[in-house]
Amino acid sequence: MSREIEDYRGKKYSGHDTRIFKEWEMMDQRYRGDKQCEYIIRKRNGAGLPIVFDIIFNIKSIIGVEEADDQGLQKPIFGNEHIMRIKLPNNYPDAHSQPEFDFTTNVWHPNIQYSGDFKGHVCLNTTDHGVYTSLVTYIDRVIDYLTYEDYLAKNEYPYPQDLEVAEWVLTQAEPQGWIPFTQN
Repeated sequence: MSREIEDYRGKKYSGHDTRIFKEWEMMDQRYRGDKQCEYIIRKRNGAGLPIVFDIIFNIKSIIGVEEADDQGLQKPIFGNEHIMRIKLPNNYPDAHSQPEFDFTTNVWHPNIQYSGDFKGHVCLNTTDHGVYTSLVTYIDRVIDYLTYEDYLAKNEYPYPQDLEVAEWVLTQAEPQGWIPFTQN
């Protein structure tokens, strides 16, 4: 447990702040000292509790694709550091107030918007999971996304976030055996 968590542990929280503290405590226990995933607090609420985190993933993942070769194939381009911002809304964890998960770095995955107005948005189907799903559970799911251990590419419920990437996965990455890939 980090010293900072210990400093906040003795305080009395009510309502939403109790949940925010527990989420922070779970993140600190799970990722403190983890070389694959760490966090930085970017913003705090009035009680001093974190409401915006940057999650830094040190994981090999696809960040884009090459231009098509003579056969029309677009080979994956890999990167090793990916940053996702988590924003907790004011009344988190109410059912109609889900956290936002958005990458600030490029990630090529059918469940993460690669371009356009919602570039970086991560589709985690938070409304399907309910208010009791922890941020740690979502972060671990994103780790599975980054390694392509988990992805939804078929254009059916719950639907991919980025249809262009989903098509690439189905027509090129799967047939070529590019995913899932090893973490070497």
